[in-house]
Amino acid sequence: MDIRQLEYFVACCEQGSFNKAAACLYTTQPNVSKVISSLERELGRELFERGSKGIRLTPFGETIREYAGNILKNAGLIRSMAPANPGKKLSIATYSSNFLAGLLLEFYQETRGKYVIEHLQGTVEEVTDYVKKGISEIGVVVLAKKHEAAFCHILGHKRQEFHHLGDRELCLFVGPNHPLYTRDSVKFEELSSLKFIRGARDYFSMEHHLEAVSMGVLNSENLHNMICSNSDFVYVNTLMHTDLCGLGIGLPEERVWIHDIRILPIIGCEPVLTVGYAAAAGQTLSRPAEEFVCLLKERLGCRAET
Repeated sequence: MDIRQLEYFVACCEQGSFNKAAACLYTTQPNVSKVISSLERELGRELFERGSKGIRLTPFGETIREYAGNILKNAGLIRSMAPANPGKKLSIATYSSNFLAGLLLEFYQETRGKYVIEHLQGTVEEVTDYVKKGISEIGVVVLAKKHEAAFCHILGHKRQEFHHLGDRELCLFVGPNHPLYTRDSVKFEELSSLKFIRGARDYFSMEHHLEAVSMGVLNSENLHNMICSNSDFVYVNTLMHTDLCGLGIGLPEERVWIHDIRILPIIGCEPVLTVGYAAAAGQTLSRPAEEFVCLLKERLGCRAET
């Protein structure tokens, strides 16, 4: 049995006629009949009842139709995962971060469209699952530094390794409508009076462990989270058009931003957020992934660990 036989069988089911199926498959009616007869001999039972008015599925054929449809669907998904341009694609998943979104844009501009970029976004767990399933080559994450050891332990069960790239501070992101827009910095104590947009809850997220980040000054339960979304589009537009603010990693440069959003350091905040990427254990990165990681290290402005 092969995929071609199943494709012919499903086409006959959909068209209700060998002639019509042949037209859809760009072949002849005798050839379709030959393929279907071959499949029936292999299965040992008839799939269709033949008559002067056409063909009709047998009860056995009805059962096989469902299985065949699932097989063809999964085969299509497998084909779609094959790179259209081997060696010329950056396949990456990232934690929800506007810094990383801006970096992808910069990567595209710097490589002058040399690579196709295939990007997925999700929670830390989802990002590492994309890597585990082979959907993404690398998964870039941001997490509380104190939980790096636990995160690496979990990755070990997924046969992945965490590559630490650098540590950054927590910062506040505000748009033109925010009352702190003209400020140069903010204090931890001020955060409790602000309204926030935050990402979807994730155990390893920076916001979930804000009490560790802020050294006990502020508990994450005291933040006024007005909108929760894992959409960068919603995040950016909320900052641009409302008085809500957001939390994110500190950036050494602001030029990765394409929006009029300010990044305010939080006074007294140490580099307590870890940035790095997950990849299959022992994997040698492709050229596009290597170049992106190099750009990420450069923009983080931190000494990378090897």
